[in-house]
Amino acid sequence: MIIRIVLLVVLALVFLIIFTGVYVFVSACVRKRERPWLDSEALKGTTYEKYDKLIHESHQWLIDHRAQDIYTHSDDGLKLHGLWVPAEKAKGTIILAHGYRSTILVDFGKAMMLYHDLGFNVLLPQQRSHGQSQGRLITFGVKESRDMLKWLELHNDVFGMNQVILSGLSMGASTMMYLADKELPPNVKGIVVDCGFTSPAAIISAVFKRITHVPAVPFIWIADICARLFGHFSLYECDSRKTLAENQLPIIMIHGKADNFVPCYMTQQGFDRCTGDKKLLLAEGAGHGLSFLYATQEYIQMVKQFLKDHIEGF
Repeated sequence: MIIRIVLLVVLALVFLIIFTGVYVFVSACVRKRERPWLDSEALKGTTYEKYDKLIHESHQWLIDHRAQDIYTHSDDGLKLHGLWVPAEKAKGTIILAHGYRSTILVDFGKAMMLYHDLGFNVLLPQQRSHGQSQGRLITFGVKESRDMLKWLELHNDVFGMNQVILSGLSMGASTMMYLADKELPPNVKGIVVDCGFTSPAAIISAVFKRITHVPAVPFIWIADICARLFGHFSLYECDSRKTLAENQLPIIMIHGKADNFVPCYMTQQGFDRCTGDKKLLLAEGAGHGLSFLYATQEYIQMVKQFLKDHIEGF
């Protein structure tokens, strides 16, 4: 009788672990219905309500500057959508990668305007499984970083070998950092990243523990098995601490000290391991993705100096 009870308890625990792990994978990685970003009423009561004005200003800016729809294809056959905003007598191009379940309109509403005003073309890819880009799974920068190589290839083939800066926020930052150890085209001159995480497994585990107050192991292992089976990628496949340790490009790393989504220590860990010319900005009081708003002058000054140092003709 006791043995039967023990077996039932063990089976129940195994089922709970497997169920929770699958739930973590589905919740984190499977594409969901897109937020109606331009519907002010639909955003009321959400965390994005405070960005409503910025979203509409960003959308109007793209219209006013005649942003062009452009497309490329991923290695695994997805049609990816982006926007191209050329600058007159451009000094170079900024490629901006947005964050997890987010949009260009929120993440780069101010940045795209700043870079364009500084004389740069702006290339705004929509990450796979976001917006008009195809895909059913979000891979936390693993496959997204490979997609970015396709955007670079398209840029150089169609728009020429302008000097390029890679930039990203949150998952977009990790997307760019995962390229730091790759052999990139010679016109890529630097990287600017804001509030990126170290690895998919690390950020999913951190969020899981923050929500449940329970360690993510062993649930994250089940989630990783699901990622391998259904997405052909691993949550442990990329780690910015490893890629930055092989980095040869100048880089700015930015993070808000009050970020309660991606812990600030993840940027610090990457920065500590990073080789090459590197600068760090930790913004006091800034939550996730809000460093620009909390340390505007310092942010702009650092970016301008970075461009002056590494972009010929700036």
